[in-house]
Amino acid sequence: MASKWDELLERNRVYAETKHQPKTFLGEGPVAIPSVIIFACLDFRASVEEFLDLKPDEALVIRNLGGRVKSGLHALLFLEEVTKSQALKEVIIIHHTNCGCSVITTTDVRESLKSKYPQMADEIDQFDFGTYKGGDLENHNRVVREDIKLLQDSPLVREELKAHVRGYVFDIKTGTLSLVPQ
Repeated sequence: MASKWDELLERNRVYAETKHQPKTFLGEGPVAIPSVIIFACLDFRASVEEFLDLKPDEALVIRNLGGRVKSGLHALLFLEEVTKSQALKEVIIIHHTNCGCSVITTTDVRESLKSKYPQMADEIDQFDFGTYKGGDLENHNRVVREDIKLLQDSPLVREELKAHVRGYVFDIKTGTLSLVPQ
């Protein structure tokens, strides 16, 4: 029986044969880079591409644990360098209700990992999983505000970009986005 990955590889083969339209390589000509970058959680229940009905060229999406900015900041900075600070105009942070990051703490994860891999304790102690225990809306809003503040306080982020940072919480039950008040 084929694995899920084998099925996905077969889909790629069909895509390559029937749908793929080669894109312009960087350096070969003008490449329209989206002006919006979105930080979002990797949780499949909160797929930004789905709930915003995104087309591939409408936004750059950085998906990670909890949609936290800290673990994706390097990608934003890289994009700023590659595009000579010309592409990005808006930064959107989207967290979601019932996020796994809201039901466990970084300490809990570290302790569990250290019990399995005691020889790696020092390295594990350096991991930041971006967790925040407590799943009520105000706690989600607080954490989104922390991520906004991280960007706005960073000397590495352009002032023009800092002025266009917004945060939202996606409700996985209703499918709606709520703007986080500053």
